[in-house]
Amino acid sequence: MEEDQKKFLHGTLEFTIFDATPYSPPFPLSVSLSKIFGCPMMFMYRPIPYMFIQCVCVCVYVYIMYNLLKVLSRQCIITRPKPAYVTIKLNKKRVAKTSSERDRVWNQTFQILCAHRAADTAITITLKTRCSVLGRFHVTAEQILSSDPAIIHGFFPLVAEKGTNPSPNLKLKFLMWFIPAYHQPGWSRVIEGQSPFRGIKNASFPQRSNCRVVLYQDAHHNTGFDPRVSDVSWNPRNLWEDVYRAIEGARHLVYIAGWALNPNLVLVRDMESEIPHAIGVAIGELLKRKAEEGVAVRIMLWNDETSLPLIKNKGLMRTDDETAFSYFRNTKVVCRLCPRSHNKLPTAFAHHQKTITVDSRVPDTTTNEREIVSFIGGLDLYDGRYDTEEHSLFRTLGKNHSKFPDFYQTSVSGAKLSRGGPREPWHDCHACVMGEAASDILRNFEQRWTKQCDPSLLVNTSAIRNLVTDPSRTRGKQDGTWNIQVFRSIDHVSATEMPRGLSVEKSIHDAYIEAIRRAERFIYIENQYFMGSCDQWENKNDRVGSGCTNLIPVEIALKIAAKIRDRERFAVYIVMPMWPEGPPDSEAVEEILHWTRETTAMMYRIIGEAIREEIGYNDEIHPKDYLNFFCLANREEKRDGDFTANSSPRPNTHYWNAQRNRRFMVYVHSKLMIVDDAYLLIGSANINQRSMDGSRDTEIVIGCYQPERQIDVNDIRAYRISLWYEHTGGLITPDELSSWEPESPECVRGLRVMGERMWGVYSGDEVVDMGGAHLVTYPISVTKDGEVEDISDGVFPDTKTPVKGKRSRMLPPILTT
Repeated sequence: MEEDQKKFLHGTLEFTIFDATPYSPPFPLSVSLSKIFGCPMMFMYRPIPYMFIQCVCVCVYVYIMYNLLKVLSRQCIITRPKPAYVTIKLNKKRVAKTSSERDRVWNQTFQILCAHRAADTAITITLKTRCSVLGRFHVTAEQILSSDPAIIHGFFPLVAEKGTNPSPNLKLKFLMWFIPAYHQPGWSRVIEGQSPFRGIKNASFPQRSNCRVVLYQDAHHNTGFDPRVSDVSWNPRNLWEDVYRAIEGARHLVYIAGWALNPNLVLVRDMESEIPHAIGVAIGELLKRKAEEGVAVRIMLWNDETSLPLIKNKGLMRTDDETAFSYFRNTKVVCRLCPRSHNKLPTAFAHHQKTITVDSRVPDTTTNEREIVSFIGGLDLYDGRYDTEEHSLFRTLGKNHSKFPDFYQTSVSGAKLSRGGPREPWHDCHACVMGEAASDILRNFEQRWTKQCDPSLLVNTSAIRNLVTDPSRTRGKQDGTWNIQVFRSIDHVSATEMPRGLSVEKSIHDAYIEAIRRAERFIYIENQYFMGSCDQWENKNDRVGSGCTNLIPVEIALKIAAKIRDRERFAVYIVMPMWPEGPPDSEAVEEILHWTRETTAMMYRIIGEAIREEIGYNDEIHPKDYLNFFCLANREEKRDGDFTANSSPRPNTHYWNAQRNRRFMVYVHSKLMIVDDAYLLIGSANINQRSMDGSRDTEIVIGCYQPERQIDVNDIRAYRISLWYEHTGGLITPDELSSWEPESPECVRGLRVMGERMWGVYSGDEVVDMGGAHLVTYPISVTKDGEVEDISDGVFPDTKTPVKGKRSRMLPPILTT
C-alpha cells in the first residue's frame, strides 16, 4: 500500500483555512483640506471676495473627490477592506471555496478526495476578492508525500500574480493534513463494532440508526422465483405491488419525485396477486382517488423543456411530462413540472431523483400509530419498467401487452408493437426505507418543493396524530436494524438547505469513495453507466476535454493494485448494459461508449502495471482474475403461440437483424454497489459525471449496513445472491452461489466461464434459447499486460456500432459524461 502512495496522491486532503493578515491600505487617500487650503482661521484675515472664491473652490474640490471615490470604489482601489475568500485548486480544478469575509477570518474545514498521479499533481491555495487575486500558495503532491507526518501548518506568505507586487506582510494561515487511503479501517471492523462509522461529512442528513430496509430487484417476480438463500429468511418481494399498497394505505400524504411518470401505468398485473382488486388499476386513477379522500398528493416531475405543452410532445428524453401534467389538471392531485436550472446549460440537466414517500400504519401493532415510509432507487413509474426475472423479448408480447399496452423499445429505431419484438427488457433495483432515514427522504422532497413550488401546499407532519419517529421501538428487533444515511447530488439552486458552508452537495460521490476505500474482499456494481477518472485516461485530448473527473473507477483500480501488492485476494464485478439506452448508432450513444472504453482501459492498465511490478510476467496471473465487466442479454427460440406482428421491419436494419436472430440486451438500469456483503449503496445515481458532480443532475442515494448482523448472515449478502441467481438463471445452483466467497478464484472463474459461454450462445449464428441465464461477458478482450482490445469484428451483434465507440463531432462532452 505504501508503495502505491509513492506514485499516487491517494487519500484525503483535509484543509482548515483559518485567517489572513489584516487589510492595510496600499496608499493614503485621506488628505487634510487644511494642508491644501491652509488653516480655516485664515478666512478671518482675507477680503470677502477672496473668501467667496475660496469657498467655491472647496465645494468644487469636495464634489470632485466624492465622484473620484465612487469611481475608485467601483475599481476596488478604495481603502476600506473588501470581502475576501480562499479557493483551493487541485490540478487547476477548483475543489473548495470559503465564504467571503471582510475581516478575513474563516475557520472553515474542507475534505478533498485525491487519487492522482503524484508527479503530475499540484495544489494551489488562492486568496481573492471579487475583483482581484491577492496572492497564491503552491504545494506539490511530492512535497506532501515526502512530509513526515504529512501535515503543513502555519502562517504562509503568498506569492503575487505576475507583474504585481504583493504586500510583504500578506500571509494566510491554514492547516493541511493528508490522510492516506489505506488508513481507513475495513467494513468488517465496522460491523463488529471495533471501529465506529459515523457516516459521511458534508452531507445534508446524518447517519440514522434503528431503521429498516426492504430490497427489491425488478418491478415484479414470477411465482416460482426462489433463490433459496440459506442462513437468512429471504423473501423476494414485488416492488410495484408494495408501492400500490403503500399509496392505498396513506391517510395524510403521498409525495412523488420522479424523472418521469405515466399516469396510465398499471402497477399490479399478475392474475395471482394477493391484492386482486388492484389488477389493472392505473397509477393516475389511484392517486386521484387518494386525493379525493383528502390525502395530500404532491407530484414533482422533471420539466423536460424540449417538450411542448400544445402538442404534448414527449420531448427529447421521451418523459411525457406534459401528458402527466395535463392528466392531473383540474383534479385534487397537485402536479408540478420543475426544470433543472443550471447557470451554463439550463435545459441540459435533469431532476433524476426517484422517490415515493407516504404515511403508513406501523405493522404488527394494535394501535393507530403511523410512520413515514419512503421508496428510493432506479425505477421510475414509467413505460417499459415492468419486468420480471425472465426478461422476455418476444413471449410476453401477446399475453401481456394486449392487456397492459406499454410496449417499450427505445434502443431500436422504428420499433413498435405492430412490427413485433424484441421489447427492451428492463433490470433495475429499488429499496423501501422505514425509520428516521425515511423522514430524511421526505425532507429532501420538502426542500426541493419549497425551492421551486408553493411551500404552503405541503403537509405539516408535526400535526399528524400518532406519527411515530422511531418505529423500531414498536417492532422490536425481529426485522434486524439498519444504519442508513441519505446522500445527494444537488446544489442551492434546487434545494433550500445545504450542508454548512457549501453551495453544492456531492455526498453521493464521497460515499462511493469511502465505501471503496474500506473494501477488504470484493465489490459488486450494477449501473447504467460506468465512466470517470479522466485524469488517468491515456488520450490527452479526452483527459483535458471530457471533464469526467469523478474518482470511482480509479479508486477501484488502485484498491485492486494495492491488494495485488499485499498478495491478498480481491475481486470486482461490474454489470452494465451493452450500450446506453437509445439507438446504438446515435452520436450520444457512441460517445458514451468511447468514454466507457477510456475508463475500462485505464483500470486494466493500472492493474496490469501492479501485476508486472509485484509478480512479474506470469501466465497464471491475469487482470481478469481481479476485475470483470459483464452485461445482461437474452435470446429466445420461437415457440408456437408467439405474438404475430402485422408487419416486419425493413430488411438488413438493426431491427430486422435483432428480430431474425431473436436476441437483444437486457437493459441494466440499476444504480447499486455492494461492498464485502457488508455495505450497500442504492438509489438514482449513475456512475458518471452528470450524477456525481452535484451541479448537474440531481440525485438521491442511501448507504446502509446492518451493525448487528454477521457479514455471512445478513440481508445484503442474501440480496447479492438473489441477484446472481436471477442473472445466472439456475445454471449455477443456489448452493454454489451461497458457498462461493466472491473474492475467491473459484467464484471469479465460475462467473467468468459462464459469462464467456453465454456470450457464445448469444452472439452465435444459431438461434439457441439461453434458458433463463442472462449474464454475458462484456465484449472486450484483455491481455495479460492489461491492454484492452476488441474481440472478433469489434461491433455489437446485429449492429454496426463499434464496442469502443467514437467521439462526437457535435455534442459537447458535458452532455455525455
